[in-house]
Amino acid sequence: MKPQDTTPSQKQPLAGPSILQFSTDDVLANLLPVIALRPSRILHLRTEDKAQEQAATLFRQVLQALTQEPDFKGWQPKFVDQVIKASPEVSAVKEAVAGVLLANPGMGINFSGGGTLLSVGAYLAAMLLNRSSVHCDAATLRLSDGRTGRALPAADGRELVKKFSLRLWLALEGRNLSDWRGEKAPDALRAFGLKAYELRNQHWGVLDQFNKALRAHFYSQNDRLPNSAEELTTLLTKPLPAAASSTEPGRQMLAAAKAAGLVREDKLIAQATRRSIERTLGLITHGWIELAVLDCLLRNPRFLEVTWAVEPVNASADNSEPDILCLDQQLTQARLICCRASLTRPPMDVLEGLAERARRIGARAATLVVFKPAPGQESAIRSLARKLDIDVVLEADEIVKAFSPSAK
Repeated sequence: MKPQDTTPSQKQPLAGPSILQFSTDDVLANLLPVIALRPSRILHLRTEDKAQEQAATLFRQVLQALTQEPDFKGWQPKFVDQVIKASPEVSAVKEAVAGVLLANPGMGINFSGGGTLLSVGAYLAAMLLNRSSVHCDAATLRLSDGRTGRALPAADGRELVKKFSLRLWLALEGRNLSDWRGEKAPDALRAFGLKAYELRNQHWGVLDQFNKALRAHFYSQNDRLPNSAEELTTLLTKPLPAAASSTEPGRQMLAAAKAAGLVREDKLIAQATRRSIERTLGLITHGWIELAVLDCLLRNPRFLEVTWAVEPVNASADNSEPDILCLDQQLTQARLICCRASLTRPPMDVLEGLAERARRIGARAATLVVFKPAPGQESAIRSLARKLDIDVVLEADEIVKAFSPSAK
């Protein structure tokens, strides 16, 4: 005998009290309908399969992140995780889902997840009971009315994801932005980065000697800073080497560093710790490229929530590899950007390290920027990057095209 849904709300739109959905690896397939319809209750059906259990856990975490978004403050839907018995027959799935719908008056259904069997059975159950239904194609971000009940409010998934914050994109990858720290570089530092970029582009060879003079001043023959605070303090009281200011480009670099608060009276401004000295000296010798790229990103409306010097909260001074993290509006994805003045390690090591950091933070897009590749290095970098699905930006012209506000 055909089940009958006799509840008064059987023709109500899904934007009413509740929605039924199924576990899926494509979290967006469940998230976008929830965002579009904002139900007060979400019934999440899954089998005992471990992968479906993990998908349910991830969706719950993403839902929690969603409720922290400005547009969703105050909305606290009830999430119910319910296990159902797996069945090899569509008819049995239809019957089971129909039973759940009958027990939940007015509930609509999202038949996007659960695999083909569950999806078809759920659709047939919705049709049988004239319940509103929706399907979401996570790949195209398309939301479609199932036409099994009353019509649903129209929604464009592509427009919905444009409002996602960086935190929400990382949550979709099972990551928490709070596990990472970063900085907002002040205007003076970014101005230094742009000036250094200009000088390095014009006087690379001369300023390479400038770098060597500074490193020889601070580092021992073993290329290490002193260990004791007393030795580090003494090092900071010594004037910078004359060789660093023996050329006009070197003098201009030091003048720019002074304006940025990195140098004062020919001495490096840093705390008497190895991390602080390495950081300040590093900005002058090679970190300027990060600051120059950062300035471009901040002025380009394509990139949002741009954060500099991103690294794990528990990162040690010796193993830190800070990057730039941002939300790429063109791709509607989180992007991690690694900037290097030149490569001091093999390209494969640098690229694999970037790919791993992007995976750990949850950024689906990654870019390696190298201002001055070594002769013959370009083709190797590009070839290796393609294998790892990493974008590559090499030398000044490409940097401008990729990141400047006028870039298309």
